[in-house]
Amino acid sequence: MTGYNLKTHSVPTPVVITCLILITTFYVVIHSNVSYIEFQKIKLGNVTIHPELLSPRILCLIVTAPKYFLDRIKAINATWAPRCDRYFFITEYIPQNMTLQQINFAQQIPIAPIQNITPGYDHLTQKSTVAFQFAYENYFNDFDWFVKADDDTYLIVENLKAFLSDKNTSEPVTFGYNYKTNVPKGYHAGGASYALSRESLRRFNEAHKDPNSTCVKDGGAEDVEIGKCLRTKDVYMGKSLDKQNRELFHPFKYIEHFYGNFKVWLKEYAENPLQTGDNCCGDRTISFHYITPDEMYLMDFLLYKMRSRDVPQRNK
Repeated sequence: MTGYNLKTHSVPTPVVITCLILITTFYVVIHSNVSYIEFQKIKLGNVTIHPELLSPRILCLIVTAPKYFLDRIKAINATWAPRCDRYFFITEYIPQNMTLQQINFAQQIPIAPIQNITPGYDHLTQKSTVAFQFAYENYFNDFDWFVKADDDTYLIVENLKAFLSDKNTSEPVTFGYNYKTNVPKGYHAGGASYALSRESLRRFNEAHKDPNSTCVKDGGAEDVEIGKCLRTKDVYMGKSLDKQNRELFHPFKYIEHFYGNFKVWLKEYAENPLQTGDNCCGDRTISFHYITPDEMYLMDFLLYKMRSRDVPQRNK
C-alpha cells in the first residue's frame, strides 16, 4: 500500500473532523477523572464494521484479569486474537489494585466497557454471563458467532471460521469440546473455548431477562452454569468433530492429548471416546487449553511464520 500524498490529494473534511474529535476526546479523558471503562465506551462509537467482508463473522470474548495483562494477554493480543473479526478482553478494571505497567498496557488493548465485574477466579460465571450480555446488547446483528475463550486458550481462528462456515447461525446450537456429565444434555469445556450462534446468544439473553429464570449469574463452575442456562432455552450442543471423528476443540495441550496424559475424570466426562496419537486431534484443529504465553508465541511462529522448503526429488 502506498502512502497518502498530501501534495496531490486533499484530506476529506469529515476525516479531519473525526480525527480532531478523537484527539480532543483522548486529551480530555487522559486529563480528567473519566474512568477507563468510560473511555472504552467512547471509542466503541468510532469503529466501522464492514459485514460484507466477513463470512462468517466472529466476535471473540476473552475472559481474564489484570494480573495476566503483561504475560497471557500480551501474548494473545500479539498472536491469535486480532484474527477474530473483533475481540474484547473481559476483565475487572481497578486502577488502585494495578501496577503502572498494567494500566499503561490496558490503554493498548480492547477491554469491554463492562462495569462492576467482581474480581477472582470464583466469579468466572459472572464474567462469561456479562460478556454474552454485552455482546447481545451491542453486537447482536454485527456477528454470526460469539466465542468465549480463556486467557490460556490458543485459538486457530481460520480453522474455527472454516468449521462454522456451513453452520446455520439461526439455529440454537453451540460448538466446543463436549462433556456429557453434570448438565442434562451436556455442556462445553470452558477452557477449550466454545461458540454460540446468534440464535443461541439471543436465547441466553432471554433466559437472563426472564424473572423466573433458574440461570445463575455468578458462582459455580462457569462452563457448567452457562451450559445449564442454555439448556433452559433448548439450546443444544453440536458435534465438533472432523470427518475422521477427531476432536477439533481440546481442553488440554496437544502433547497431553497425543500421549493420552489425561486427568482421570476426563474419560467419564467426555462425550466422545478419547483418542491418542495422530487421532487425538483433527488436522483442522481449532483450540488447545492451558497454553503458556511462551507456547502461544511458539505455536504462532510454527503455524504462521515458519515455511518449509521444497525438497528436490532424487533421480532414480
